[in-house]
Amino acid sequence: MEKNLNEKESLELITRMIDNTRKGMEKNAALPMLIFGYTSIVTTLAVWFAVIKTENHIFHLLWIAIPVIGWLLYGLLGRARTRRDGMSQSHMGSLIGRIWIFLAGVMMLCMVPAFVLREFPASFIMTLLAAIGVSCTGLLVRYAPLIICGILGVLTSFVLLWVTDIASMVVLAAAFAIMMVLPGHILHHAANKKSEKNA
Repeated sequence: MEKNLNEKESLELITRMIDNTRKGMEKNAALPMLIFGYTSIVTTLAVWFAVIKTENHIFHLLWIAIPVIGWLLYGLLGRARTRRDGMSQSHMGSLIGRIWIFLAGVMMLCMVPAFVLREFPASFIMTLLAAIGVSCTGLLVRYAPLIICGILGVLTSFVLLWVTDIASMVVLAAAFAIMMVLPGHILHHAANKKSEKNA
């Protein structure tokens, strides 16, 4: 028979769950942030360079490299890490994963009109969605660096409404650095610091 928790016990359980998820985030979330952040930056700069050099917009098809290369690398590196560390996932960690899968699906859907409609603000929408994902992740686990980097990403996404030519690629690369690579390195550093303390 389940024990009914009083208000204090319930609050303690929720706080403990958030703390465990935050610790898991520090340990495990750096990898996808860094993989997808660097893949996005390299792809953005590759598209920018190819379009500037050739003036052929067919090179925008390279955007498909972000999910393909990102998920491939994450699958390979993540699977090796899971086997090595025996990671398990909390309910909140699972919820965060579902939020990111949903946002990735919406981003994939946005790729269709981006290729069909010339004036579709794809850079703005993709950056805004990724920044919202980073901010929501930070808010759920109460981790300030993710919240701040996500908010900076949201603000940077609005710059993309005014910078619409090929120069927007540089802003987009900067946005990925701010909202994914920077918090990825912060998380990685925090995890390394804690593992050194525990050693």
